[in-house]
Amino acid sequence: MVRGEISASPLLAAGLLPALAGGASFATTFRWPSLSISVEARMLTSLADTFADGVLVQASLAMPALGICGHRGILSVCAVFDAGELQIASDPDVRIQARKPWVSSVGLRAAGDWPFSDHLSLRGFAELHTNHSRPSLSVNNREIWQVPPLSAVFGVGVVLPVDAL
Repeated sequence: MVRGEISASPLLAAGLLPALAGGASFATTFRWPSLSISVEARMLTSLADTFADGVLVQASLAMPALGICGHRGILSVCAVFDAGELQIASDPDVRIQARKPWVSSVGLRAAGDWPFSDHLSLRGFAELHTNHSRPSLSVNNREIWQVPPLSAVFGVGVVLPVDAL
């Protein structure tokens, strides 16, 4: 029997933006006893503004993600596929641009669930991603940053089971 889950998690990410990033994730999951498939919306923004050559750079990233997980007890391991567009902003008189602004990655997630009741669980997870498209950031036609080959995402959030489908 398949059941649904909805979840929300604050996120902390390293490597996807020029500075450490924070954000949120909202997911819908179809779950069988030992397998699940989830569709997730992630929004990240730099926790600190970056100064490059004296120029203030603000960056954000919105990305959908698809997760396919295997479950055993309260633990799960997932393959995560995501893609999104790097958004940057700065002073209006400064020429700032992202070369190839699309980020795409494949990652591995390890997660654990801690049920509080039949209707509420806490889920913590850590992900390691390989970034396949790696945008760079240029200020006044000089590259100042590029998405590294690896990135990490961490989160702890709530999971609400939905009645069996």
